[in-house]
Amino acid sequence: MDELDLWLNKEEGNLLSDIAQLVEIESVSSQAEGKFPYGKNCGDALDRMLLMGEKYGFQTYNCDGYCGRISLGEADREIAVWGHIDVVPAGEGWEYEPFSCTRKGDFIIGRGVQDNKGPLVAVLYAMKYLKEKNLHLGAKISLIFGCNEEKGMDDVTYYLAHQKAPDWSIVADCSFPVCHGEKGICCVYLKSDRLGESILDLEGGSALNIVPSKARAIVRRIDTGETVCIEAEGVQGHAAYPEGTKNAIGVLCESLERLSIGPKEKRAAAFLKDICKDGYGYGFGITCEDEVSGALTCNPGVICLRDECIYIGVDIRYPITAKIDTILGKLKESAEKEGFKVIKAEDSPPYYMDLNHPLVVELMNAYREETRDEKKAYIMGGGTYARKLPNAVGFGPGFPIDLEEFGFSKGHGGCHSADEAQSISSLKKAVRIYVNALQRLNKRIISLQDMNGRSK
Repeated sequence: MDELDLWLNKEEGNLLSDIAQLVEIESVSSQAEGKFPYGKNCGDALDRMLLMGEKYGFQTYNCDGYCGRISLGEADREIAVWGHIDVVPAGEGWEYEPFSCTRKGDFIIGRGVQDNKGPLVAVLYAMKYLKEKNLHLGAKISLIFGCNEEKGMDDVTYYLAHQKAPDWSIVADCSFPVCHGEKGICCVYLKSDRLGESILDLEGGSALNIVPSKARAIVRRIDTGETVCIEAEGVQGHAAYPEGTKNAIGVLCESLERLSIGPKEKRAAAFLKDICKDGYGYGFGITCEDEVSGALTCNPGVICLRDECIYIGVDIRYPITAKIDTILGKLKESAEKEGFKVIKAEDSPPYYMDLNHPLVVELMNAYREETRDEKKAYIMGGGTYARKLPNAVGFGPGFPIDLEEFGFSKGHGGCHSADEAQSISSLKKAVRIYVNALQRLNKRIISLQDMNGRSK
């Protein structure tokens, strides 16, 4: 074991304690409350993270409750690692307490341990090691964290409007090695024509970017006049990764379709069943893929009934070479044929960074040196702050792990799933990689600055 391994073993208890202090705050981004733009819980979590930074001797800054910053050093050049303090709602089906950090062997379990409170603390400890060992090399290193990543990323927009953008940014909110591009994300909201009176109530899902695990409907049967409650269960997961999930809205609508209900309701149920059954947009006729970024994904994530109309929100992640206007055109056409209209669409275009950019090169070098793994940089369907920032890529801290092997139920353990879990050993390995990467980037950005100075 080298010096950093020994240090990490000594600090493990403190690392886990700091994560637990954040996990216990139910920081789901919400409406403004007084001085808190995303609700008091997000404000409390932001303050707690900043207090950690102060405790370890760093400079801290609160950007009006939108973002926080913890910094090491003073310099014109800035390298920032980004993360977020907000989390998705807990959802249904947890076997462990979602807002308490539970340890099970090599895992900690709780909402945010993986997405994204655990990674935030891991980066803080990488900075803490650099500071304690006097390995800071010249550029300013910052950890910047926002409160609205899961619900639109307006926090980053606000930060960039009020603070200078870092020269290079790493987003610690994905898997290793480097994510040098992200698919486009389009959130589409649909409304049905007015239905009859067979469906009295309908609800399912908690967020567009979560494959829903629960859905329910209250129905008045035409044949008997009986009022019945229908409940459905699915397998929860992240909208961008539908493999292995099951959408509870689709399961519910399959049951509704078989009941004695009105023709308009039966038609709507059949359509909703089709758009929910695969996760790749076949029901809308919008399937597409490219060699660089893979297949389009499509998650109808939230549904409700208001004034005898069904409202449903859909999360679409599309390949970087696809055109959103083409996708939306096909979606509108297929929806209108079945009595649904698009009432709103919000698009966040894809982004891509060249593999030869020095940021990508140095991060890949750090990853390979620490892991001896020759994996290549990749493009993903998940959406992070990288799409909002100049000169940014995603970089860890995730490693592939078979969660079922460690006793988690099927569909549990993922970042937007019930019993969200984080491997402690993987998180410590990530600290090693971040220590290496920050030193490499520091040297590279200073050398580029020197070269530019000489060339002038």
